[in-house]
Amino acid sequence: MPGVLILQTGATGYVGAALRAALEQQGQSLRLLERAADAISAAPRGESQQWDMASGDDLPKGVFDGVTAIIHCAGLAHRHADERDYQRLNVEATSDLARCAIEAGVPHFVYVSSLNVVPAEAVSPRNPAHLYPEPKECYAASKWRAEQSLREMFAESHCRLTVVRPGLVYDIELTANLKMVNKVLRWWPWLLPSVGHRSMVARGDLVALLINCALGEAGAPAGEETLLATDGAVYDAERISRALSQGMKWGVMPQWLCRLAGRVLDWKKGSEPGSHWRSLSANHWSGDAPVVTGWQPSVTLESLASSETVRS
Repeated sequence: MPGVLILQTGATGYVGAALRAALEQQGQSLRLLERAADAISAAPRGESQQWDMASGDDLPKGVFDGVTAIIHCAGLAHRHADERDYQRLNVEATSDLARCAIEAGVPHFVYVSSLNVVPAEAVSPRNPAHLYPEPKECYAASKWRAEQSLREMFAESHCRLTVVRPGLVYDIELTANLKMVNKVLRWWPWLLPSVGHRSMVARGDLVALLINCALGEAGAPAGEETLLATDGAVYDAERISRALSQGMKWGVMPQWLCRLAGRVLDWKKGSEPGSHWRSLSANHWSGDAPVVTGWQPSVTLESLASSETVRS
């Protein structure tokens, strides 16, 4: 699109890599902001500049020149990290980037947050983060704090902020907990029990939403400052395992046996006892597909898995 220049962070991550590929395929003007350790070749119609979020260093000179929108995907996600690392990378570095963008007059900042900011029992999942209690889990808590910091800064500026809260992201290539579940299902003869509920979203659909936001077709430019990215389905462990295994199992595993299997995985991986079961059985916010101007989800986990071979 003429006159559009998108600055993207996190272009080597699970979502960021797919976003970069889609932007390049569309021929969008793109500038990448990456760590030196993740140095990648510049996009055909763009360029790459280096900045280590954890270093505290100043941003490269001129990095915001001509930029019409920033899509901030970079951050620390779902790793065994210290709470201070989450604070530094997901809160402080994000705030530093946003502050500099505001000072440079960048019109629009798109922040990739997490649906884990929203409590499972919340009636309205699009409220500002400060209306919810701080999550106990370090990653979700860092996103909760980052959202509040960004809203305070952008409320006093002429720049627009769009917060996107994706559910658990899936694709043909799985990652994080879904990757682990898929590996277990290759040899485990049962479906997982019906515990835990969550919302999810296909990576391609999330990427499409982020691009629409950056182009001004969704998000704050369309009058919606907080967006939920989900496919509209409510998933529990049984539904996820049924989709990934295509139902080729003996039946549904009893909860007591699943707990026991989780303890074995805890021991093998050196995890805190009970951590795998807690992750599997935890309830997250879930509900109907949100109405988002300029975007709608195109697939569910079942439709994707039935048409493709899912890879761990």
